[in-house]
Amino acid sequence: MSSRPRSFLAIFTAVHSHMRGCAATLCASIHCAVALFTVALCAMPLCVMALCVMTLLTGPLCAVSLAAPASQPTAPLVMPLNSPAQSRPQSQLQGPPAHPPAQPKVAAYFEAGPYWEFSLLQKEIIKALQQRGVAKYFVFPDEFHVSPGWDAPDSVYRAEARKLMSNPAIDVIISMGTEATKALLLENNGKTPIMSVDVADPAGAGIVDPVTGKGAANLTIRYTKNKWFKVFALFHEALPFRRLGIMYHNSPEGLSYSNVREAREVARERGFNLVEYPFLDKAESLESCTKGVNRLMQEGVDAFYISALNCFDWTQANPQQIFDVLNAAKIKTFARDGSVHVSKGALMGLSTLDYVPLGKFYADHMAAKLGLLPPNTLLEEAAYTPKIALNLVTAQKMGMDLPLVLLISADELFDATLAGVDKTRASQ
Repeated sequence: MSSRPRSFLAIFTAVHSHMRGCAATLCASIHCAVALFTVALCAMPLCVMALCVMTLLTGPLCAVSLAAPASQPTAPLVMPLNSPAQSRPQSQLQGPPAHPPAQPKVAAYFEAGPYWEFSLLQKEIIKALQQRGVAKYFVFPDEFHVSPGWDAPDSVYRAEARKLMSNPAIDVIISMGTEATKALLLENNGKTPIMSVDVADPAGAGIVDPVTGKGAANLTIRYTKNKWFKVFALFHEALPFRRLGIMYHNSPEGLSYSNVREAREVARERGFNLVEYPFLDKAESLESCTKGVNRLMQEGVDAFYISALNCFDWTQANPQQIFDVLNAAKIKTFARDGSVHVSKGALMGLSTLDYVPLGKFYADHMAAKLGLLPPNTLLEEAAYTPKIALNLVTAQKMGMDLPLVLLISADELFDATLAGVDKTRASQ
């Protein structure tokens, strides 16, 4: 795994090619420092402004640079997780089919269980179909909205998948989550298009080939090689820790949702200890998660990784007490789902999903698979740059001075009002 960079500066340089002004050569001159402060003045909350002022006035002006040292070869740019989105003319995003279908296409919806990300992505898919002008050619019957529940046994998933795959009235299946997708592939008829959405680790789950990223011929899925390795490396480099806590249900799906396999390897590479709690119940209930957090704290963790667990789904549960306990103990919290958790108290988050381009990606491929788009239509590639979010209130309560380079690189900052300041939008 030597191809993955260990340098925080290299990672951030690649993640944030869109960074403003003279940030790429921060400390090159007094003039640059003044310009940087001007950007901060316009885009950051007062508390961040103050921190920038103190750092610029009291710290060594050239103590840090966002550029890689000239004496060292530049590491491969494995970040960002995907390339920045490419804008396209509106005319390319719309247009009815040349030969409209006689009957609407029937779309089934198969989810492992209710989850906030699934709902958001479904809405964006439907919105993108509307933008393309093809939504009227789809129906989403309630009887084909299948949700076995997170604690359902594998036999139930298989049975529901078999019904969907054997039904000739269904034209396409939107599959949400790892368990739903795996069940469909086990019952695959090889014909009905499967739109697999929000699978945490497609390669680890055996859904795609880890080298080629290819799966079944009728499967459409987004796969980013080595994504979670990069996420863990970034967290550790940004705000170092010694013992990272992680918890999961001890099943193939639980291992996938938690990204524990990648965490183990990054821990070996970077020299921190991974403290695991594999005893969550299958439903990942709030009670089970609370017990897990308490056990990890007893084990002396100084950081905690918030993975895709049901107990951290704010639409289904209220994990605020967990955040409060972790923050009171000054344990660094890292959220893989970005600002949704950072706004509630997590210290740092990295959004690895951007719902709008992903919705367009799956909408485009649905429509193309069913012949609802003109030939040679330029399809959405779901390219995006992950966003870094920081909670300045949490950092203050923990007595932490966040590095200036991290503050500059962050896309979203939450201050005392808990109102996020999206710096990418503010700068446009």
